[in-house]
Amino acid sequence: MDNPYQAPSSWSAPDAPSDVPPGAAPRRRGLVGHVRILAVLMVVQGTLELLMGVALLMIGLVLPYAVVGGVADAPPPGGSPAMYWVLTAVYLGMALVNLAAAVLHIFAGIRNYQFRNRPLGIVALSVGMATLLSIYCAPTAVCLGIYGLIVLLNREVVDAFALADQGVGGQDILSAFSP
Repeated sequence: MDNPYQAPSSWSAPDAPSDVPPGAAPRRRGLVGHVRILAVLMVVQGTLELLMGVALLMIGLVLPYAVVGGVADAPPPGGSPAMYWVLTAVYLGMALVNLAAAVLHIFAGIRNYQFRNRPLGIVALSVGMATLLSIYCAPTAVCLGIYGLIVLLNREVVDAFALADQGVGGQDILSAFSP
């Protein structure tokens, strides 16, 4: 009986990539294939943070007028006027954190897609953890932060970014690492 899981007898190991010197071990792929996936996810996360940042900014700017009714002399229902200004400051602070993280995620995602600015990607993922305060982006920020740090700190990924610093293009970098 033939074993369907057995390798064919004519099977041979694939050739080493052409940029590997003779006698040297071929490059392992590691997590290099995940860099572009991570970059796209960073842009998506940045877009979500941007939307949340704009929403928080609008809430922070409209909150005092919506609660008090736009009249400065009217007493606020159930609280002191200072409380509304504290809430406004909190919402504006969360908006600024989300907007800063959004800009960093989008810019770092675009740069990382081209295998550029690995440290910026690490900083963007770390700053993205600060969006935990807005609750909305917390689950995806934590997951993306953990996944992104695992990918960007991988040895083969560090080597891939080093190749990009030497002027090698993104597609050439992907093909330089064996599957």
